[in-house]
Amino acid sequence: MLVIYMLMGLVSTHIINGLPEQQLADRWSDEMNMAQVSIFVTQDQLVKEEDLKKFTYLLEKKLVESGVVSEEDEDAEQGKNPQIIDTINIDDMNKEEEEEQSMPQKTPLQELYDIAYCAQGKVNLKFENRTADRASAIGVGGDFFLFHPMTFVSGSYFSGDDLMKDGIVIDEEMAWQLFGSTDIIGECVEIEGIPHYVEGVVKRDKGRIKKAAQQDTSYVYMSYDSLSKYGTILSGVTEEHDVSEDGTTAKSGGITCIEVVCPNPVRGLAAKICKESLGIGDEYVTVVDNTERFSFFSLIAVLRNFFTRSMWNKAIFYPYWENTARGYEDILSLILLVRMICMTVLILILVVFVVGAYRHKKWTVRGIVKYLSDKKYDLEVEHKRKKEKL
Repeated sequence: MLVIYMLMGLVSTHIINGLPEQQLADRWSDEMNMAQVSIFVTQDQLVKEEDLKKFTYLLEKKLVESGVVSEEDEDAEQGKNPQIIDTINIDDMNKEEEEEQSMPQKTPLQELYDIAYCAQGKVNLKFENRTADRASAIGVGGDFFLFHPMTFVSGSYFSGDDLMKDGIVIDEEMAWQLFGSTDIIGECVEIEGIPHYVEGVVKRDKGRIKKAAQQDTSYVYMSYDSLSKYGTILSGVTEEHDVSEDGTTAKSGGITCIEVVCPNPVRGLAAKICKESLGIGDEYVTVVDNTERFSFFSLIAVLRNFFTRSMWNKAIFYPYWENTARGYEDILSLILLVRMICMTVLILILVVFVVGAYRHKKWTVRGIVKYLSDKKYDLEVEHKRKKEKL
């Protein structure tokens, strides 16, 4: 039982370590208590990039109210307190303005959190005479790849905040399908006639659970802006708007997944702040505290609702990584049940052994005390004899 208990513990650790997209809070800081929170919105809600600006504003405000950064420090950083500025010539000032525009400075509070978001959809890719029709696509914004570290065969990721929105990341299978190689960094593919450039090629995760979560499908990771303009968003409500004077339109909205890593001064506070900042009712949103989802009490909750958790009453289009995490939650909860049974049996065996030993004892407390007293007396006598010989 003890061996089974320990082996199951090692299996649990191995599974959790194999889900890096659930562990950004641990990677972010060893000095501050952080939380990673995922927000999933139902498909009948229209969430656009403009809505995320309000979300970010309210998130910062609530973090300040919770004492993460004092209002005085934040005001001083934003220039509300008077500061002395050195005189510089106009050329240097223009140069500095250009640098600031290309590299926006973050406030102390903005250094403490990060946000990513995505929409799911389909795109058509073309390279010369080869095509990948209706390929699964993830349109990303913010630091998506910070939340979702991947194994790159070549190249690297792009940032959802890049000025140019024409970078894409594809997996090995799609690279071979379109180019016949994985050494394709900088190659150009067309999406609805618009050139996009391959920034990186990643390995596709394998495994029974990940296959069930549709990770065995080839994905194109591209900017949310490109997906909304040149692809089809499937994840949620969208609306069309003009993108050029010639009448060209694009879709916006469809964002159903927002991910946040931020300070968590009190357990559960980060999830509460994120939910309130989005301003959508409980019936239209699900908030997951990724930092706590594999803890003892969270897995106990999964066990308690094991036979009803599949009865889902919200129209949420979960991305593959959340489906994978939910699948492993079930497995880890069953492993926890086995470990609890093993520990219970071990404790019962120990209790039975102690009770049996006590009932069949051939000793008494008085006898043990007398035995120890005699031993002490013998040692004192022996010690005295040795001193006399010296």
